[in-house]
Amino acid sequence: MDFAAAHADLPTGDYVAPDLAVILPDAAFPHMVRGNVADNDWRYLRRHIPHIWYVDARSPQMGFVSRDEAAILYNQALAFAGQSALEIGCWRGWSSVHLAAGGVMLDIIDPALADAAHRDDVAGVMERAGVRADVRFHPCASPDGLADVAAARGTPWSLAFIDGDHEGAAPSRDALAVLPHMADDCAILLHDVASPDVAAALYVLEGAGFNIRLFQTMQIMAIAWRGRAVPVAHRPDPTIDWELPHHLLGWPISGVSQRGWSVAQRDALAASHAALSTVQAAHDHAQAMLGHMEQRAQAAERGLTARLLRRLRGG
Repeated sequence: MDFAAAHADLPTGDYVAPDLAVILPDAAFPHMVRGNVADNDWRYLRRHIPHIWYVDARSPQMGFVSRDEAAILYNQALAFAGQSALEIGCWRGWSSVHLAAGGVMLDIIDPALADAAHRDDVAGVMERAGVRADVRFHPCASPDGLADVAAARGTPWSLAFIDGDHEGAAPSRDALAVLPHMADDCAILLHDVASPDVAAALYVLEGAGFNIRLFQTMQIMAIAWRGRAVPVAHRPDPTIDWELPHHLLGWPISGVSQRGWSVAQRDALAASHAALSTVQAAHDHAQAMLGHMEQRAQAAERGLTARLLRRLRGG
């Protein structure tokens, strides 16, 4: 099915960088609606970015990648058309359709696919989008099942999109698990690097010899690439006064005229942040102790007052 569109066809409130090709596969998602960012309490959701936050009406608390982010996936997949690709975490298939529409042979790893109703729903999306034949579902968790999926594919992945578990060391574990199964010329995309936990995977990939670049989007995406792979060019929405979380300072940003920091500079920043976090933790502990001591003093004062009153009353 041909979903090709022009930038002028975008719904009001959407943005796609002007140099990126646009597709609008909305018809394949009958339950997709504009979401309310207030329905999601994740601390790293960038609620102040005015781009449309799409959700599935049946689960309005969890969003899709933005239209701009989906276009990055589609355009990067076009560069690897005919080759193998991996997606970790597909949710309702919005990102998956954009990857598969780019012409890659896509393996999707998501434990939610073990639920037959959910798997059938995502498969229906793929059918309506005309990409079902190019997609394989793997109802397993990453990184546990990743090696088996790679063995079943039989050829290295040239493109990967990591958007699974965002908490703690999970994104870094996914990045480490993917590395042995990537082609020499490859790219790895990450979503939600607004989260420090997700961004930590960038250091894993940089340590493995990958180049790194950020995309200033609603949730901030990143790409790591090596060999002859070429990252898509992206220009952030010029109507937004963009800011960058402190944990991402020093990484180069696509479409922004600034040099990235050296590894030593970013390591120094990370060390400073860790030191500040230690000081903040000590401060919070001291405040808690003072609060506890104040409560005990107040309790002792109340007890002393009560005893004095009993004596005055002859009790």
